[in-house]
Amino acid sequence: MRARRPLATPGHTTTGQSAFPRATTAAVWLLLTLLLASLAAAGRAALPEDDYPRGSQIGWQSFEPALFTRARAENRPLFLYFHGQWCTWCRDFQDDSLEHPTVVKVLERDYIPVLIDLDRRRDLFTRYGGRGLPFVVILDANEDVRGRFTGHVGPNDLARVLAERRLQISVTGRELTPDDEPIDTLEGFLAMLDEVYDPDADRLSGSAMFGTLSKRPQPWTYSVLLHQDAWRERMPGLLDRAVADLGDLEDGGFFFFYDPDQTDPDRARETSKRLEQNAAFLWLFSDAYAVFGKERYRAVVERSLDYLQQHLWNAEERRFYTSQYSDNFYYAQPAAVRSNLPPPPVDRTTYADASGQAIAALLRAARALDDPALVSWAREALEGLDEHLRSGDGYLHALPDEGPAELEGYLPAQVWPGIAWHLYRGMNAGADDTREQDILAGIAAFLDPELGGYRERIGSELDPWVEVRTQAALAWWLAGLPDEMVTAAGIEPDRVHAQLRLVPGADPDDAALGFWALDRVSPAPAVTPAD
Repeated sequence: MRARRPLATPGHTTTGQSAFPRATTAAVWLLLTLLLASLAAAGRAALPEDDYPRGSQIGWQSFEPALFTRARAENRPLFLYFHGQWCTWCRDFQDDSLEHPTVVKVLERDYIPVLIDLDRRRDLFTRYGGRGLPFVVILDANEDVRGRFTGHVGPNDLARVLAERRLQISVTGRELTPDDEPIDTLEGFLAMLDEVYDPDADRLSGSAMFGTLSKRPQPWTYSVLLHQDAWRERMPGLLDRAVADLGDLEDGGFFFFYDPDQTDPDRARETSKRLEQNAAFLWLFSDAYAVFGKERYRAVVERSLDYLQQHLWNAEERRFYTSQYSDNFYYAQPAAVRSNLPPPPVDRTTYADASGQAIAALLRAARALDDPALVSWAREALEGLDEHLRSGDGYLHALPDEGPAELEGYLPAQVWPGIAWHLYRGMNAGADDTREQDILAGIAAFLDPELGGYRERIGSELDPWVEVRTQAALAWWLAGLPDEMVTAAGIEPDRVHAQLRLVPGADPDDAALGFWALDRVSPAPAVTPAD
């Protein structure tokens, strides 16, 4: 594997007789800053990887379909709480609202409280309409949604909603109404993005008939726009703003989101770092460097690679970890102070879909930088993914840091490793396509004729459903394959394309790769003629 590239750090030089006093003053201030930071760090609450529900007053249950039978017997709805250990707002919601005595009393008396890790059960998160964290869904015994809300709801409001069993539906973005029409063409997709483009802010943050976009970044959407001639002059501003909002110039990588409307600057940036999102940004800026040739985009790619290698990659076990916790205090410090503080902990779970995205991004970067060492790294990661999560012709979803791999029959866990193998084959002329064919053949089993598409889960007791984001990634992969290979695997692309619809309130990234595929745009850098 390639040697680690050191992160670039800003610096300056001084000349003349005043250099020594300046240096002395700077050193004194640095020592004082380090002392204060150390004292503050010592007083911070620890962030162990299993910090919640440790110490919770609530009798949390793990999700299983049998809970619906219990709900009928006890006449109590399910209170599903989706959280992430890495999430700042989840920790606040837990401390301020969920563990409030009034809320605890109502939950224990009137509900069956169910705690769900977003990453471990992303299938449930998307099934019930999750967009952001913290996310709560209230289900009756028939699995009908009686309430759903995203974000930090205060303890009094939460207790009142729970006690009155009021229907409360609120999600990031805008709810779909009967009068709303989904977007199902590239032309409609681009027209919507043109409406929400804010040239003054260099963001996709305005409002349109479609609805106001969420505050989360849209790296896949940017990747599509990067290859649209009409957006060529706009893209440098959008890309530079993304780096300014989310890039960590000290440790590298990208933060989870930035909310420009947040009045508290200390709360505007969610400082967790997610593997899948960092992979998407690595892909985006690799393509941006290939398209524009600007050295600042190459620098972003280099920093992203260094971040992945230093923080989310286990070279010995050849696997990627999923995320690094948020820690606003740590990330507010300059490099000299950070180096004396313990970095935020890392969730050491490995996921097949996020790992596939990371490997695909490595190969995108390898092409843009002409770096064979990145191809070797991708090969190691593919072999590690097969070693840890491959089961038969497919992949299991998750490998916890301790315990066996789990959750079979999850479609994203097949699609993204398949894309990674596809791009790897494109970087190695004459490479065997057997592995890619095997994964495709396994995906054929996910077809559900009644749904008209490839279901998100097989082998689940829950009713089947289709997830647009997964169909979009599958469409992108299929667009780069020879027709005969797709036909031999038993895949029906028309079924996939029919699912590419973006509803109001949804993130453009949900369908972006699918619209890219429908347009048959040849991405830059191209991997295969049909890519």
